Amino acid sequence: MAKHMTPQTDQSHDMALKGEIDTTYQTQQRDMFTSGLAASIGTNAFSVWHAIKSHANYETGKCWPGIRRLMELTGIASASVQGAIKSLEQAHLLRVTRLGKRNIYVARERMDVRIGSRVICTVVVDYVPNTMRERLAKLKAAAITGDMSSEDVWADVDIVPGPGMVYDKTSGSFRGRMKADEVPQVAFDGKSTVALEREKLREITNEVRKKMPKK
Repeated sequence: MAKHMTPQTDQSHDMALKGEIDTTYQTQQRDMFTSGLAASIGTNAFSVWHAIKSHANYETGKCWPGIRRLMELTGIASASVQGAIKSLEQAHLLRVTRLGKRNIYVARERMDVRIGSRVICTVVVDYVPNTMRERLAKLKAAAITGDMSSEDVWADVDIVPGPGMVYDKTSGSFRGRMKADEVPQVAFDGKSTVALEREKLREITNEVRKKMPKK
């Protein structure tokens, strides 16, 4: 009696892993935490900021996710999302413009320029994914050298004076008072500024003693 064999079908292709992996990633400066900025704006604003950044146009940085979309992404209530947006604007981490009934967002990055623990100014730049890494590198280099003249580096950048500091447009510098203990003890030839000042004072004292009449 003939047996009818059911041919085996190769169904391995139906078992293959199918899907999509999004390898796009965002960057954020460590200074967000070390400066206390993340704590000051709160978790709601921090989440909304990242949600907005995830929508940023690669070339322009602009995006327009609605409140409902931001609620879905962050799990935050409507009133809290709107409050977070206001907090981000006040913290110079978000620029909002209006187009009809729609809000257009541009997330922003901040870079504090310090002498020791004292904030001299805050450099604020739009988050544009295509140019962000190169832009921040140029800004950091210019801040270290104190070069304020390059239009390429400082174009479309906001500079916010630190507490107690005033920007002098004539000299291109920031002016303000600093306490002695706010001046960092920067090493120079293996010596701190405090050690150098003490050594200088000792030399002056010795010179004065030499000139004093002997008894």
